[in-house]
Amino acid sequence: MSSLVYEFPLNEKCRNYLRLNELLQQIHLCRELSAHGQATALFKALLDIMELLERCDVRTDLAKDLEAQRNKLAAWSQVPGVDAAALAQLEGQLGQLAQQLPRAARLGQLLREDKLLTAVRSRFAIPGGLCPFDVPQLHYWLHLPAVRQQQDIDGWQAQLQLLQQGLELLLTLWREAGQFRTQQAVGGFFQDSAELTEMIRLRLPAELAVYPVVSGNKYRFTIRFMPVGNHDPGNTDFELANIK
Repeated sequence: MSSLVYEFPLNEKCRNYLRLNELLQQIHLCRELSAHGQATALFKALLDIMELLERCDVRTDLAKDLEAQRNKLAAWSQVPGVDAAALAQLEGQLGQLAQQLPRAARLGQLLREDKLLTAVRSRFAIPGGLCPFDVPQLHYWLHLPAVRQQQDIDGWQAQLQLLQQGLELLLTLWREAGQFRTQQAVGGFFQDSAELTEMIRLRLPAELAVYPVVSGNKYRFTIRFMPVGNHDPGNTDFELANIK
């Protein structure tokens, strides 16, 4: 039976992590520009990342969270049978990223100075604002040889590489550490403590005609399972993992 996993952040820091990670994945998927519309999606993701990085500087929080994961791994070195070499390699990655992030230039600064991205950004909020007469620079760029386009895309991605490496490593460790437990939402409603929880993960059978809506803060969270159509959710069995 197939399943769906939903992730819900319980603080602003984690919301920013998940949003940035999603946008970085979109850039990766669209970077080849192999289908119509991918250029628009690529620029939209780049501009959204620039907007998020202007609102918050995630370097400090990300470095602290990576260092916290490194400290947790240190305890595993005493466990009999653990792969010491793999553990040491992972600890080294975490330590290197935790040191590099605070020392790096403000993330996205060079993107904000890019002339093409600046031109696209100024017109993106206008409905249909990317027509050739609105942004002739973009029209020109879209007709450059693919090799030249990929060079520019590689350059933009390089400005975000440190952020991407840190987020991917942290989120992978969080997800692997969170153990799913079977729970039941009585009448489609569930509530639990959110103490020290960064985000929650929910796993549901894909065939179940409901979707979760989560609200919460640093103390408690609630989940309501909303029916698709006129379906009554009743008592809903699901799996829950608290990421701390």
